[in-house]
Amino acid sequence: MSRVRTPLPAPENYGKGGMKSGLQPTFLFAMRDMEITKKVRDLITKEVSIMGLELIDVTFGSGLLRLIIDRPAGVTLDDCVAVSKRVSILLDAEDPIPMHYRLEVSSPGLNRRLTKPQDFEHFAGKPIKVNTTDTTYRGKLKGLLGEDILLDVNDTQVLVKMQDVIKAKLDFDL
Repeated sequence: MSRVRTPLPAPENYGKGGMKSGLQPTFLFAMRDMEITKKVRDLITKEVSIMGLELIDVTFGSGLLRLIIDRPAGVTLDDCVAVSKRVSILLDAEDPIPMHYRLEVSSPGLNRRLTKPQDFEHFAGKPIKVNTTDTTYRGKLKGLLGEDILLDVNDTQVLVKMQDVIKAKLDFDL
């Protein structure tokens, strides 16, 4: 049995004259998704705020636009529905996503991520899990000390530098 090999087009011809390699570097998709996320965040932040809610996070990937909203008294299903309807109108009018997508609106949940310095002050006294570049800490959040996170881990005070934090979230599984 013999095989016939079809040569690939030269790299300088990719995407020209109808020739496409079918392969694009993954980082191009990630960059596109990050651009869409930024456009959507810029477009809807004020609208969500007018509704008395805070836009905690916006993510886009694999055709899913996910919005995380919150308010001090907590988020209800009606809040999620109202934001979904209002944001859908904005997205339809401005059309920042050049493809089909699904919209998901939800609350941050019980084990919400902490991303801003205000979050670490607001949730002082709560159990927290912090992943850093070196290790993972689980303990009670004491708050901020300057720009560092202060934790009580098994009755020992631990100071974690904010720039070392990869991920921090409330940890009610503690």
